Amino acid sequence: MNDLLPSVWELKEADRDFPLRDFAPEGAPLEIEIGCGNGRFLAANAAKRPDVRFIGVERMIDRLRKCSRKARQGALHNLLFVRVEAGRFVRELLPDACCQALYLFFPDPWPKRRHHKNRFFRQPMCDTLARILTPGGRFFLSTDHEDYYLEIYRWLSADPRFEEIPPLVRPEDEQTDFERLFLAKGDPIHDCAFRLRGPDAH
Repeated sequence: MNDLLPSVWELKEADRDFPLRDFAPEGAPLEIEIGCGNGRFLAANAAKRPDVRFIGVERMIDRLRKCSRKARQGALHNLLFVRVEAGRFVRELLPDACCQALYLFFPDPWPKRRHHKNRFFRQPMCDTLARILTPGGRFFLSTDHEDYYLEIYRWLSADPRFEEIPPLVRPEDEQTDFERLFLAKGDPIHDCAFRLRGPDAH
């Protein structure tokens, strides 16, 4: 792992460990956004909730430069960005029960059926969520792609480990660039949220 930019860590293919506890000591609340774009949502939240640690996962270097700039300008020491393939990050590099919230906003829908295997959220992701979320941990989804939304919604609503909760309503300063674009065009946005049930839930 090498420092790529201030507030950005780059994980190489050979890296088999992510020193999460260096950034979020055990017991510190942690929230993660997958595909964080230019960091708008996370920067706004990190400024409002300094007691929470936030991680944004992104591959594109131009976006990460913007993310890093936001973190520096806001002196947001509770905000970290990681350059890594998102599926590998959550499946292989995060410890059990480490995350209180995971956000997935406007993921690439890979609309052609032959490309669905490239989607971040496929049915096995339910198992990954159940592993990395703390009891009561929450998953939030927003997308403009109805079929992808319905697929994820069906999987989670049918999984007894999860219960549906009200979707997240983001104020203007937390809306992603994609969200603002779709809202300006009047395009429908599909939102849902689920909570991981505690070990004693029936």
